[in-house]
Amino acid sequence: MIAKAALTPILVYLLGCGDASIRPAYPVHHDISVTVFWTGEAAGDANGHIPNLAGAWDDLWMQHFGGIDDPNVRDGWRPAGFVPEENPFYFALPYNDFDANGIRKTDANTTVPWAGDINVSDMESYCKNRWIRIDKNGTAAYAQWEDVGPFGENDAAYVFGDAAPANAINDHAGLDVSPAVRDYLGLADIDRVDWRFVDEADVPDGPWKTTVTCSGIDWKTWWRPDTGTTWQWQLTGDLNTSFDVDSYDIDLFETSRQTIDALHAQGRKVICYFSAGSYEAWRPDAGDFPDEVLGNDLDGWEGERWLDIRNDALKPIMLARLNLAVSKKCDAVEPDNIDAYTNDTGFALTAEDQLAWNKWLSLQAHERELSIALKNDGSQAAELQPFFDFVLNEQCHQYDECDLYQPFIDAGKPVFNAEYARRYVDDNATRAQLCQSSRDAELRTLVLPRNLDGSFRYSCEQTP
Repeated sequence: MIAKAALTPILVYLLGCGDASIRPAYPVHHDISVTVFWTGEAAGDANGHIPNLAGAWDDLWMQHFGGIDDPNVRDGWRPAGFVPEENPFYFALPYNDFDANGIRKTDANTTVPWAGDINVSDMESYCKNRWIRIDKNGTAAYAQWEDVGPFGENDAAYVFGDAAPANAINDHAGLDVSPAVRDYLGLADIDRVDWRFVDEADVPDGPWKTTVTCSGIDWKTWWRPDTGTTWQWQLTGDLNTSFDVDSYDIDLFETSRQTIDALHAQGRKVICYFSAGSYEAWRPDAGDFPDEVLGNDLDGWEGERWLDIRNDALKPIMLARLNLAVSKKCDAVEPDNIDAYTNDTGFALTAEDQLAWNKWLSLQAHERELSIALKNDGSQAAELQPFFDFVLNEQCHQYDECDLYQPFIDAGKPVFNAEYARRYVDDNATRAQLCQSSRDAELRTLVLPRNLDGSFRYSCEQTP
């Protein structure tokens, strides 16, 4: 809900969940305007054009939650399609006990009523995960504090006192609640409720206790390329580092840490390629793959076989690859073959299997502060856009698929595209038409050799 300045990467977990202190009843805030928000909400007028992918205290809030808490697709009190890993009964109030630099506010110890009753480190929030009771027409719901807003983060006089909300938007809204709270209380998009803080010991059993959020502050930083980012892609041959581009996409296994350091010294970001959906017999970790995860051969790629992405035996192998990317100081990863469900893999893979695997890869990359590319998989691009930082696509112009990636462009995330057709290589006029179309669509298109050996490169960044 609230934009946050760049922060030093911090990862803190609470010791336990909530507190056991017993206090006199907190005062009731009467007749407060309440609005509805949700993790994964796209940027728009309702949230000040700030997407709710991150929370004030958790840069991976949506991913830790498990997905988009779609208010229109529900399974009881929960979003349909996945089981949330955090409490779907959550709320936001317009106060943050940390400033934009990630430092505890100097007055938080005296402003937050329970601050003196709990023993926390300087980098644990007094506010995150606290409980409130919300009343509407004789029905009470309980929820946990997981974000800051609506439209403010310093309104202590209202949140902890008896002042009216300082915010003037949405009928002076002073509380944001999740779809689960909305549904439990039967709230309209803008409604009025009473609310007050409660201690965890005083929260009764109910659907808000099915999954309780206990995680602490999780602030992360990773490279987020924008639609103006330029790039070069070379996976084989002697690497040509002379191109004046913002980023290089290179092979994770074949590129040394020294080469990556040299690219960084030139001011380049480094994207590291590996396959997350296929077995490659020549890789140094090929012996780690059990036989049962190996499927059909990939057409045209000798020594490469599809993987059963449903099998958990793959996860430690992929985690080791992501850890290798971290150790080599990659800025991003490009996991290939993550559209297996559309191919003849030898396994009965579904779209849901692919979504689960791709989202897991994204979460693991972001946990390691790595940016991650969605490699192809255009048919799921709209759903996966919130989880991925950019696209690396092959031949969307040739196959008339570029429009599938518009959700990324709309979100300010780049679509890197490579074309291989000989007509784009040999015919200057055809290539000029390609590049004009690419620029009109805000794509970052290169014409490259299919084996990505660096033998030639035509960029649509410049007019041919």
